[in-house]
Amino acid sequence: MSPFLSFLKDDLNKFISDKIGANDKFVYVANLNNITDSTTANLDNKVIVSIAAIEEDKNKKDPNNYTKENGKIIYRQPVVWVNLVLLFTFYTKSTENYNGIDTLAYVIQYFQTRMGLDQAKAVIPANFPVGLENVVVEMVTLDFEKSNYLWSMFGGKYHPSVIYKFRSIPIDDAVFTPGPAIEDTQVSAIHKKNTT
Repeated sequence: MSPFLSFLKDDLNKFISDKIGANDKFVYVANLNNITDSTTANLDNKVIVSIAAIEEDKNKKDPNNYTKENGKIIYRQPVVWVNLVLLFTFYTKSTENYNGIDTLAYVIQYFQTRMGLDQAKAVIPANFPVGLENVVVEMVTLDFEKSNYLWSMFGGKYHPSVIYKFRSIPIDDAVFTPGPAIEDTQVSAIHKKNTT
């Protein structure tokens, strides 16, 4: 997951830099719980990307624990597919204005044309993580109760934010065990005699 988060941060920074014509860091990946006014001078008026949830993508769950290659059975645990729910928060220490709030609008613009995120749609295609093909991106809207619960998890201080779900990110560290070669197949069938 970390290669995807790193790619997303860098791609968003490049997208925003190109939009406003300034080479700067606008997006950071950080745990919103750990952000305090005393330690985040460089994060003021920035977008903070935080992991809100990691869930299994059950639609892509594979029940098989083997594959066939060159006539041999290869036993392996199936790939685990996860959905990553990310919170994009505009963080500011200001109590009077929202200078820089457009940075959050640029994040929304980025995903507006990238609801299926792949190497071809990346701003920096060479940075797209190896092993990913097409990550489906979906904006998530929470009702007031769920939003209140989410912000209580992050310390209770609300900041302007948007949530996106990234579907079908593979996690795989399976060990391959070769099985015996398939040399022959046989089908056996028993037919009952019809007595009527």
